[in-house]
Amino acid sequence: MRKPTASLAQAGQPTASLTLATASLAQATASMAQPTAFLTQAGQPTEAPASGKALATSSERRTPEEPPPSDAAASPAEQQPAKDPSPSDAAASPAEQQPAKVPSSHSEAVAVPTEQQPAEAPVPSDAVASPTEQQPAKDPSSPSDAVAVPAEQQPTEAPATTPPPESASKQRSTVVRGARPARSASEVTLGRDILDTAPRMNATDVLRVVPGLVASQHSGEGKAQQLFLRGFDALHGQDVELNVGGLPVNEVSHIHALGYADTNFIIPELVQSLEVTEGSYRAFQGDFAVAGTVRMDLGAREKGVEFAGTLGQFNQRRLVVTVRPGEDPGTFAAAELGESEGFGPQRGYGRATLLAQANLDLGHGLSARILGGSYVTRFDSPGVVREDDLEAGRRTFYSGSFPRQGGTVSRHQLLIGVDLPREGTARTRLEAFGILSDLRLRNNFTGYRVDDRGDGLEQTNGGSTLGLRAEHRRQVTLFDRPVALELGLGGRRDGIHQTQRRYRETDGTFFADEVDADITQTDVWGYAEARLPLGRWAFRLGGRADALGVEVFDALAFRDPRYYDGQGYSRSAFGVHWGAKAGVEYALTDTWALFASYGDGFRSPQARSLAEGEQAPFVNVHGAELGTRKDGERLSFQASIFGSQVADDFFFDHTVGTTVFTGETLRTGISAALQARPLEGVTAALSATVANATVTKTDAKLPYFAPLVARADVGWDKPLPGIDAVLSLGTGLTLIGPRPLPYDEYSHTVFLADAQAALRRGALALRLDVKNLLNTRWRDGEFVYSSRFDPTLQPSLVPARHFTAGAPRVASLTLEVHL
Repeated sequence: MRKPTASLAQAGQPTASLTLATASLAQATASMAQPTAFLTQAGQPTEAPASGKALATSSERRTPEEPPPSDAAASPAEQQPAKDPSPSDAAASPAEQQPAKVPSSHSEAVAVPTEQQPAEAPVPSDAVASPTEQQPAKDPSSPSDAVAVPAEQQPTEAPATTPPPESASKQRSTVVRGARPARSASEVTLGRDILDTAPRMNATDVLRVVPGLVASQHSGEGKAQQLFLRGFDALHGQDVELNVGGLPVNEVSHIHALGYADTNFIIPELVQSLEVTEGSYRAFQGDFAVAGTVRMDLGAREKGVEFAGTLGQFNQRRLVVTVRPGEDPGTFAAAELGESEGFGPQRGYGRATLLAQANLDLGHGLSARILGGSYVTRFDSPGVVREDDLEAGRRTFYSGSFPRQGGTVSRHQLLIGVDLPREGTARTRLEAFGILSDLRLRNNFTGYRVDDRGDGLEQTNGGSTLGLRAEHRRQVTLFDRPVALELGLGGRRDGIHQTQRRYRETDGTFFADEVDADITQTDVWGYAEARLPLGRWAFRLGGRADALGVEVFDALAFRDPRYYDGQGYSRSAFGVHWGAKAGVEYALTDTWALFASYGDGFRSPQARSLAEGEQAPFVNVHGAELGTRKDGERLSFQASIFGSQVADDFFFDHTVGTTVFTGETLRTGISAALQARPLEGVTAALSATVANATVTKTDAKLPYFAPLVARADVGWDKPLPGIDAVLSLGTGLTLIGPRPLPYDEYSHTVFLADAQAALRRGALALRLDVKNLLNTRWRDGEFVYSSRFDPTLQPSLVPARHFTAGAPRVASLTLEVHL
């Protein structure tokens, strides 16, 4: 449920500006008595509150008893003077350096000790910043809520001073954060006010708000979602890079699918914002960033302790407990327990998740962030229903196929990051992370087509990941012009043990081994990106190199010569991928710009497919985009035309486990996204993407991609003074056009409407969530291939249509207690 908006915090109301101006005057007066506490951001003039633009945005939703931001009782984070930008903004030119922001849990963070930070000399610049760089201070949960101020016109305040002694102790632990500036038309940040407009009960609900992204959960609540974006069928993550709080989610050389990205460990209430970079145009984008990158920023909504208990249809039970001890949303601990019998046979699940994060000020300019968590689940999977069985009455729409399908998953993770002391415009961050994951998955999509004993497969994948990452940003001068420079180095080592075995449908015992392998895969990378502003123009140039080394031990072939494939029991391979990045920007106005972008992306191969001494064959993508974006406090808009060419592509049908080499493929399309806050309490995010995917040689359409995806999230908060409460209403609408299937068939159109209504009074809140409000009978996944579900029939290779049923209308009621 969204936090209600305080009426005095609305942008444009003079009360907030007058109060802020009074506080600023008081700080300026105090600075004459304490000149040594000068903390004004080096080279960055702070915004004058008297300009009539209130700093509060619609994402700062507060309870009826909380004071508005302009109140004298504002939190230390709201009273804090402007500080030096975080490392994520350090590479920007002075015109790009954003003022201090309200603390969040963004991975781009630096703690600033308020009593020790010296002032720096301003760096001259005559550059005109692009609209995405001219935003005033704001809450990162609503990055699009900004009023652009031309760099050459920003007023200068008197030097800020340290706060009164009674609040100084609180401010020592304050962490200042900033989002990476947008450098292409399709980069977008979705804040908490957008995420809270519609029901978000799991990771699938969170992902569906990403413009153009389809997230399908067709094999149970514990399996990774199948993703579709920009004409790519990304399967379970092979073409979409996912990152949660700085932790990578995609798993390399996974037994089930390349780039397997299981986001089900996410607690939706902790997702503070989504940073979406569609395409492959930025140097920081790594393995699997073919169609784009999605980064999730974590943070707790309110200070204190929050209990949320949910009861719903199909025996759904869920409890979330969140603890946020202080003002910083990025320091929290949360736990989730959930279970349900599911909306049909073989759809039950149970899961438990723990996530905790702490932002620490270590003193002397050092700050640290620690993020850790554990997750475990057990789930059932319904399999698929043959369309002809449904038509003949042999199966119902929500039937399950075979009873032994499902699996178990566990994930344990830890990230430790340190921001080093500032040196001029230089910012440096070091991060180390480790992940342990295990998957056991059983499925049978073809029945008895291959073997009379059954085609059931059990796959296991145990992975351990260790990684190091370093980012350095600074500003240099080239031809008397400021150049924003970003450098990155990193390494990641994955150890994997995976097996695949066939089991009998009668009793679940194994009768054949197909895979038993140990894999060590190491990726070492480095990248650089520079941006040179020239008046209203800006030019970006970058590059990235990834070196991949793999070692494979085929234990199955070693112990049973029948499985030897001639590639060697123990084999290794090595390869390097080089990628170029470039962009041009032209600022039409202070808030409106045009962009042209180019980037090379890649996906790493399945290690088991490589022969001894082979050069690791990366799948290369060359992407380009032309577009425009307009950023503003009330309205933000983006539109682009894009294209991606893949040189040596392949189509992997994970339902039957076959890989088909397709050669060169081409994706083209257009996309648009809009965020609007037109009226007090009203928030809206709209997006639409039209895409096409073809094989270049034959012009045949690739199967399964989504040619049309549209999404709308709209919310409204209405204060009810008569009962001292706030009413919140919201809806999420999804439209997915017919997808091409093999053998010239098409899937059904999908239209879904979700809704929620909530009432908050003081410490108590009651929320009703209804998913699939219209009770649409829809197919979450549709496939065409041959199968034999009745073992008494003769085997046939004639393809047939299959589907997995989407959820019917599901209602749940949540009681929240805020202490």
